[in-house]
Order: sequence, then structure tokens, then C-alpha cells
Amino acid sequence: MPNYNMYSKLGKQLIFDFIKDRMQEKKITQLKLSELIEINESTLIRNFKGKTEMLLTTYLKICGALDLRPYLIPLEIDENEFKRLFFN
Repeated sequence: MPNYNMYSKLGKQLIFDFIKDRMQEKKITQLKLSELIEINESTLIRNFKGKTEMLLTTYLKICGALDLRPYLIPLEIDENEFKRLFFN
């Protein structure tokens, strides 16, 4: 039987690494991101460190602030039909 806990932790870390890379690309600090999505910076830091679980609404706000689709494709190269959902 697969170890879903291990895979989910690995997947979460990959997503957070991708988000952090995108933040660097767009020159957005954790403080600036927390202000953009209207959450406390310490909450965002705890989410990224895995100390607390990130809410889905927080994840979607981050995607909007970083011009990402929720499925982690940058807005500028998105050719997916989900484009019509206007997450950004």
C-alpha cells in the first residue's frame, strides 16, 4: 500500500518550493505576499514551514497574487480551458 502521508508531504514541499521560486521571479517578499492576500505574515511563514496546514482559500489567493493558475501553470503560458474560470 502506498504511503500517502509521505507523498503528500513531498508534494506539498514541491508546491511550496515552486511558489517561493515564483515569489523570487516576481520580487515579492513573504511580507508583501501576506499583505496582498490579507493574512498575517507569521501564518504564511508557518504554512510554508509546514507547522500549520495552509487553507485552500489561502492557496488560491497566493495563486492570484503570483499570477499562477491553481494547477501551478504561470498565467503567461496558460493555454488551458480553466482560463475561463478567472482565478487571476
